[in-house]
Amino acid sequence: MTRIAPESPVYQEVARLYQIAQEMRPGGLDRWNGELYSRTDDKYGGLTRDGTFRLNEKLVLDHLTGGDGSGDPIRQGQALATVFHESLHARVAMDARSEPNALRKPQSIGLDEGLTELATNADYEQFAQLAGYDDTATPDPEYPGAVHAAGELLDRATTSEAERADLLTAAIDQPVMMRWDTIAGHIVQNELADTVPSDADHQQAARAHLVNQMGVDEWAVVHELDGLGPTTAELTTEAVDNGVAQIRGHYQNTPDEPYPAKTPNPAAEVAAETGQGEQQRAATQGDRSQADLANFPAPDAATRLHGPQTGFDQISPNGTQSTPPSRPEAGQSSSDPASAGRTKSPQPSTRAAGQQGDPMRFLKDQAPAAHATRTAPSLGDGSRGAGAPSGPSLNRPAASRTPTPDRGGRD
Repeated sequence: MTRIAPESPVYQEVARLYQIAQEMRPGGLDRWNGELYSRTDDKYGGLTRDGTFRLNEKLVLDHLTGGDGSGDPIRQGQALATVFHESLHARVAMDARSEPNALRKPQSIGLDEGLTELATNADYEQFAQLAGYDDTATPDPEYPGAVHAAGELLDRATTSEAERADLLTAAIDQPVMMRWDTIAGHIVQNELADTVPSDADHQQAARAHLVNQMGVDEWAVVHELDGLGPTTAELTTEAVDNGVAQIRGHYQNTPDEPYPAKTPNPAAEVAAETGQGEQQRAATQGDRSQADLANFPAPDAATRLHGPQTGFDQISPNGTQSTPPSRPEAGQSSSDPASAGRTKSPQPSTRAAGQQGDPMRFLKDQAPAAHATRTAPSLGDGSRGAGAPSGPSLNRPAASRTPTPDRGGRD
């Protein structure tokens, strides 16, 4: 990776194209941090989790000429589409931790890449015209598997081309983890309006059940495997059909009760029940500088703890208690599939064996705040091409669909 200086012509062109893309499809965020790097691998480009653009020097940056022909209209079109695709990623949030219907799983990455590439293809001609690249060729979509499955899902959820276009726009305007919920809302509206009451609890429960049904496992890798699109689409359609039938059956028997759906994002549900949606440090009343410490009684010796305490239980998201696994000894590593291929945050070191007192004694007789922090799923870097999060099996280029060996994908 080589950093591109902001005063360079190619940086200025990327910034110009990014601004055009943001104006075409305004979003709630601007996640580009202003950093641009060139890359020399087989990927077109990507947007990292910290908001850095990394675009291929030969496949993308060399073709960003300010509108002049680069001698290869097809590759110039792919270069332009790459900038537009990554700009669409930068306009919305990835996660939605406080939303109960957020599907915070790798399946959301497959749907995201499919929907984003559909939007890129739909708006490419307008984008090229506004950017002054009139002579470029409209590129074939990347991620053909994800594009096929996402297109079929949009067809299943809508009743017309106009509604399909509106749903695509509504979905990509949402955080990545909330796009399933947006699509589920259209299904409830179109197919269950006569069944599910308009009450918010009923509506959310119905959408939650459809979100759980739609997010079949194949979505987690469909953007990596071109041929998996039809299978993913078929399984998703079957899942939607089953979900709709189950909701209808429920309301025939118990019309006054919301569907007993499993919450897609249990963390949000627990936070809402315990009031931990936001942790705030309350201000102390009064002026500490005026406190007379001499008036406070001495600590009661009976409250002093001798020796370390063990056996702290953890409260799981469903409210049950479970004993946490023992901490690995020094030199041992723990397995964390969700963070495979990523640098783990350093874990707190254990206290010296001879140290007296329980390090958690200040929490004695208090319910522990277990699960207050949770390991975030591997969500990818929101990039075009292979599109997967970095990891041992997820950051590989998409299969080439042309005989050109150096075409590459978008990671």
